[in-house]
Order: sequence, then C-alpha cells, then structure tokens
Amino acid sequence: MVYNVLIVGAGQIASGFDFSDSEDILTHAHAYTKHNGFNLVGFYDVAFEKAKLAAQKWDCDCFENISNVKSKIDVISICTPDNYHVTSIRQIVELLPKLIFLEKPIPNNASEIAYLMDIAKSVPIAVNYSRRYVKEFQELSRRIFFKEFGEFVTGVGHYGKGFMHNGSHMIDLLRLLIGNIGSVKTVTKIKDFYPNDPSKNVDVFFENNARFSMHVIDCNNYTIFELDLFFEKARIRILDSGFKIEIYKIVENKVFNGYRKLQKNMDYSTQLNSAMFSAMDNIFNFLVRKEKLLCNICDGYEAIRYA
Repeated sequence: MVYNVLIVGAGQIASGFDFSDSEDILTHAHAYTKHNGFNLVGFYDVAFEKAKLAAQKWDCDCFENISNVKSKIDVISICTPDNYHVTSIRQIVELLPKLIFLEKPIPNNASEIAYLMDIAKSVPIAVNYSRRYVKEFQELSRRIFFKEFGEFVTGVGHYGKGFMHNGSHMIDLLRLLIGNIGSVKTVTKIKDFYPNDPSKNVDVFFENNARFSMHVIDCNNYTIFELDLFFEKARIRILDSGFKIEIYKIVENKVFNGYRKLQKNMDYSTQLNSAMFSAMDNIFNFLVRKEKLLCNICDGYEAIRYA
C-alpha cells in the first residue's frame, strides 16, 4: 500500500532543513520520500516560487492552486506558519484526504479549535509534537508510569521563542512523561520572537500537586530546550533539545557518612534526528493497521490550552 501525499507550505520544516542524502531526517519531504509507504505528489504554497523550488529539490510537482491537484491525495501535511494552520485546512478539505498531519501548535482560538475538532470526526488529524514519536521518550514514559523512579517530586525547564510555539512542546512532553496537568500559573512573560506569542515563565501543577517551573531564556541569545526532573529515587535530565538523556540514581555518600547523593548512572542519545520519519511510520501504521496515533488532535489541544 502506497499513499499519495501533498505538502501545504514549502518552508524549512516542509522542505528546507535537509536534503535527500542527509543523514538526519528533519523535514516532511525527506520523511515521506524515505518511507516506502508514501508517494510525495507535490507542494502547494501561496508563494508559488517557494513551491517550485521545493518541488525541484524533492523531484515532485508543484501547484499554484489547490484546484490544480488532480491526483487522489491520501495524506496532507500542513506546514504553513502557525497563524495560517486553520486557513490552510479550510483550503484542502475539498481534497478529502484520509489523514491530515498538522504542524504544531493548533490555534488557541475557540472557534478554530471547534472547527478542527469537527473536522477530526471524519478526517483524523495527527499533530507534530516530535518527541512523542521518539522511542526513547516512549520508553522513558513507560518507566515513569510504572514507578521505576518513584513519584515525581518537582522539576524545572528552560525554553524560548513563544509559549505556544515552543513552550507547548514542553507542556506536551510533560504530559507524556509525568501525566495530566491540573493547572498552569503564569508568573512573568517576555516577547522574544512572536508579537502575539510571548514566552512565559510559568508554574505547572500536576494532579498530585507536584510543581514544575518553566523558565524563559530569550531566544535572541540562543536556543535552548531542557528539562530537569526530580523523582523520589532518581533525577532525569533531558538535554540538547532532547537529543540526550541523563539518569541519576541514589548512592551512598562516601565522604559524608550517613548521607546519600544523586550520581549519574547512565546517559544516552535519542533518535530525535529521525522523529519525523517515525511520525510518518506511525501515520502509515494507523492507516494500514489502525495503530493508535501517537499525537492526535486532543493531544494538540492539551498542549496549548493553557496559553
């Protein structure tokens, strides 16, 4: 089974971050062309020149209008800027795809959320919170769920470039690893990139009242995405945007008798550099075998509901 794909938007995440011979799989185009279950039909972008360049790069067609798409399209990736996600979906629903793969975040406008939820009743929507598709984070979530590290106590994270745009990645990862969020309290905020999406310093409270603090680092200085999680029996550090995980276990302090300390027990790399391919694999298995979508429209909503 091979599914035809259309990519809407021809920017970096759609086409620009890598090439067909790149070791890392960072774009929708690279993941689709690498996967045997998909055929990339082409690109549509309101800036037609961008679509032409992307089509040349990935050896497929480009379309000046959605009405020009004559092939049956099974999967559509929405890779337009954040504020245009719903507008893009309104344009392509006439193509009647089997699934929409939506770049995060979904909008936090009530009417647009309602529209997406209504669309998702007939056309499943997968959302690209990339770390959900990484097997090391799936396994870490399982270990935390089964209390290998004890109860979650507290934690801290650092991020920038908008609470919706990047902070929602952290909210989603916290939901995956720690569980349902009870409330989020904004402490302060700055505008470090998007005028309508400030980066917020917030306290996240889980259903067991444990707290996690998200701290903003101005993205004009540098990019960072890191979490430090403390459990009863361990400490877990998620570093380098999630490319690296460190686990610290409790040991006896050999210097101060009767005291215990945390000592690094292991560190390992993740396959975040191929999360996009894993997402496409999940989509393929959903379409063929009805495998559960690892990040659906409800997960997308939960990641932005506190914005």
